[in-house]
Amino acid sequence: MNRPKTAASLAALGLLAATALVCGAVALRNPADVATLEQGAVVTRRPAAPAAPAAPSSGESVKPPSPEPTTTASAEPEVPAKAEPARAQPEELESAKAAGSAALGALAQRYPEDPAVLRALALAQGREKATAAALLTAKWLFEIAPEETGNDELKQLLLRVANGPPDVALTALDLMAKHMGSRGPDLLYEVMTAPKFGDWIRDNASRLMLDSSVRQLATPALLVADDLRRLTECPTRALIARAREEGDVRALHYIKHHLTPQRCGSRRRCIKCGSVAKDLRAAASVIEKRKNEKPAAAPPAASAAP
Repeated sequence: MNRPKTAASLAALGLLAATALVCGAVALRNPADVATLEQGAVVTRRPAAPAAPAAPSSGESVKPPSPEPTTTASAEPEVPAKAEPARAQPEELESAKAAGSAALGALAQRYPEDPAVLRALALAQGREKATAAALLTAKWLFEIAPEETGNDELKQLLLRVANGPPDVALTALDLMAKHMGSRGPDLLYEVMTAPKFGDWIRDNASRLMLDSSVRQLATPALLVADDLRRLTECPTRALIARAREEGDVRALHYIKHHLTPQRCGSRRRCIKCGSVAKDLRAAASVIEKRKNEKPAAAPPAASAAP
């Protein structure tokens, strides 16, 4: 009956002895040994460094890495410069001038973009009364060399044609209106105002000057002069201000006309536009000063209406 109790007592004593033994071992261990053990555990937990690639054998060649492809914008092809048109030799041109329009026409076929040849041909055709051909030549000349619109001989040729038979006269006006830049409307104004032209051609030129495309080509000085020319009453202060800022001798002609005393009674003369006379005088003074400062830029006085 006492054996079970004895076995239980012995087991309890054994457990107590084991516990005491463990506690004593912990208390008596060396701290340095513990630190060494802990460091070893950390080292074993670190990942191993990657292995270096194997060196190639002596018979193998190592290829360098291929560079990444780069994209470059394709260069645009260069547009070749336009070659200078052929020009006639001076002796060729002089010889053709002496021979007349037929020889100049043949020379123009060889040098179709030589302004000197085309100018000489147009003038020769005009002298020989081949006015329709002269206008065609002048039109082509103005297309390839716009600076030729300022040539005095060609301008006089066009004015002569405009004062001729109606069919070619209208063609000359059309050339002035559409193919001569700002110089064309200036010639139209001369046709409108010069006394040598008849009423019919002057009326046609005046109608062309009202066309919006022609007015876009005209200079501000010409536009203000034409606006003053068309007045049937006194000019407004706004129009006078435009004349003061932009006008030339053509506008000055009409301003002076409005400042000229008119008969206003049986024995009296007065300025018709007296309400704006002060503005007119100021504008006239400014235009006169501008004309004297730049005499070369002012159109000839013959352009003004009588």
